[in-house]
Amino acid sequence: LALSPPLAAPFAAYLLLLTSFHMGEYLLTAAYRPDTLSFDNFLLNHSALYQIMTVLSWLEYWLEATLPTPLAPLKRWSLVSWLGLATCFVGLCSRFLAMATATSNFSHMIEEEKREQHVLVTRGIYGWLRHPAYFGYFYWAVGTQVLLANPVCLVAYALASLFFFIRRIHYEERILLRFFGDDYRRYRDHTRIGIPFIEWCLQPATSDSHEHNCL
Repeated sequence: LALSPPLAAPFAAYLLLLTSFHMGEYLLTAAYRPDTLSFDNFLLNHSALYQIMTVLSWLEYWLEATLPTPLAPLKRWSLVSWLGLATCFVGLCSRFLAMATATSNFSHMIEEEKREQHVLVTRGIYGWLRHPAYFGYFYWAVGTQVLLANPVCLVAYALASLFFFIRRIHYEERILLRFFGDDYRRYRDHTRIGIPFIEWCLQPATSDSHEHNCL
């Protein structure tokens, strides 16, 4: 019963999305930033927290699916699964489009020194979202937990992503202001981040804190 097609379908879709995400990160880096290419660009090992939460999401799915819990019916393919799949699709497309639009300006690590070819990208998806790769990652991560109908991990993924991006965007915008000055201020004033609550919490990027996590 646990491995019947209706029950296994959401998890199979999740595994396909997970594989697509990590392969996409590596292949797009190979295409646009071959100078930085390494195994790390798969993002499989960017943090212990990511690995732990991934395993916990698997455990939650199968425990709630196989034990007699009220959530068991949601583990079969349903409207919730379609909603999660659509959210993941929006997230993946946004992130990959951001990487392809930024080309050599994209990096998995925040660059603290401006390269000669480093420019402020404002075209395409960057015309609406100033951090579309982060926007994409957030909705991809949250969407996977909607797809799996994992209420506990849904909250955990959302909160962990919010806290991470508040710190990272705050620090990155401080560097971008140093790189591009008033051009970035004007750009920032006419674009959005698109991740819930972050623009309410985010203060002007003046902190001296350092954030080097890879995402």
